[in-house]
Order: sequence, then structure tokens, then C-alpha cells
Amino acid sequence: MKQTKRKPQGATRTTAEQKPAKPALRERLSLKLPLRLFRGLAVVGLMALLVIGGGRVLDNLDQPITRVQVAGKLNHLDQATIAEWVKGQITDGVLSTDLRSLQAQLQQRAWVANVAVRRQWPGVLHISLQERIAVARWNNKDLLTAEGKVFKPQQLPVFEQLPHLWGVDASASDVLQQFHWLQAQFKSMDLQVITVSKAQRGAWQVELLTQVADDSEDQAATLQVAFGKEGLKQRLARFRTLYDSVLQTRINEIEQVDLRYTNGISVQWKDTENVT
Repeated sequence: MKQTKRKPQGATRTTAEQKPAKPALRERLSLKLPLRLFRGLAVVGLMALLVIGGGRVLDNLDQPITRVQVAGKLNHLDQATIAEWVKGQITDGVLSTDLRSLQAQLQQRAWVANVAVRRQWPGVLHISLQERIAVARWNNKDLLTAEGKVFKPQQLPVFEQLPHLWGVDASASDVLQQFHWLQAQFKSMDLQVITVSKAQRGAWQVELLTQVADDSEDQAATLQVAFGKEGLKQRLARFRTLYDSVLQTRINEIEQVDLRYTNGISVQWKDTENVT
């Protein structure tokens, strides 16, 4: 039998069989540092190119505004005037124009209820307007919306057909609500409320209009009704009773009805005769 030779115990490996030694820590750091620096510089350079290139792209896209479109059902605002005003405010391109600032300035106009501004590339601005609707004159110089908001046009159009309401601005909504209630109450008596006023101390007064037949011709008559501060429902009921029994047939002869008394009514006739 062929005998195998055994290596003597305790023998060491030859140099060729030994594993290569790892580089020292300092050598590894010296190799990684230039690589990281290169990568960092490459990222910075790429970002700079994107910023410069992106800025040029935006400059090319930010075209001058060549047209302003104004849309909306307008009665007291002129589309051409609004468009010219907007053009005068524009100093930047279609992308860089501050739409919020432009919208806020338009919103401050008295007749503007709502406004929306949007851009359309390459060079168009769309202005969508909603106009306020006046439901009453306020203190004979301003107007009221259906929400009781006071607005003050520079030039007040002729709105003689609207009711005339009076009071301090803080009471505008209250006066408008009271007008609607009084209007419904007097309508059942064939009377029309044309004026409601609330004094600074809270006293209410109403002016009424009625058409009275006289010699086959209709003649308009007006009368003042003073309610005072409180108890409008009770005092109106008192007026209704007197109106149905006495005042209705002589309504065109009455100057004023005073309901401020606790239990009575004072009627002032146009010929200065007083009946209590």
C-alpha cells in the first residue's frame, strides 16, 4: 500500500498560502475622500445647471400679457374699463404676475361682489366678476345688498324704485330685516312700505304709500307712522284695528299716525286737525 505523507504538526503555511493583509484605516480614508468630494462637486454642478437652465425655461415661458378678458353679467361695471385698468397694473409676464394682489385690488371696488383671476398661457388673463345687487337705498347716499351689507359707489345711480332705509351703518342688517317684516304686514292692508328708519336711540318710523280712488282717479297718498322703540307687533295690531275701522276711507287726509303712546293712538290730519 502507498502511504500518504502527513505534514508535521505545528508546521506553518507558506507565504503563497497566506491571505493578503487589508489596507490600513488611514489608507482607506484617503481613497474614499476624493471620491466623495468628486460626487459632491458633481451634485452641486448639476443643481447649478438645473437652476440656470430652469430659469431660462421660465423666462421663455413667462410671456408678456397681451390680452385681458373680462367676463360676467355686469350692469354698473364696464368690461372695457376694467380691462384697461388691469392692463395698467401689469408689469410682469403671465406667469410672474401676482394674481392675489390683482384680485384684492379688484375686490375693493364698490360694485364688485366676487372676483376670480386666472392665467392662460401664453399671454392671457381671465377676470371673472360678479356684481353686487342693490335691494335698498341707505341713508340716501349708499346702497344695501340682500345680506344687509352697505356699499358706497362713487356715483349713486337713480334707484327711486327701491325702498329708502335709514340708520347707522352698524344697524343696516337689522333695519333691512325689519323692513321685510313690516312690508309683509302692511301689504295685507294694501299699503306699501317705502321708507323705514331707525334712530340712533332705537326709535322706529315708517313711511307708507297707498293708492286711493278719488273721483275715478287713483291718487298716491303717503303717511308717516311712528312706532317708538319697542312693542312693534302690539302697536302694529293697534294700527290695523284703527285702519280697518276709520283710517282706510280717509287715508289720503292723514299726515302722521303716532303709535308711541302706551294705550292710545294720535292721528295728525293734513288740515292740522288732531284726533286722539
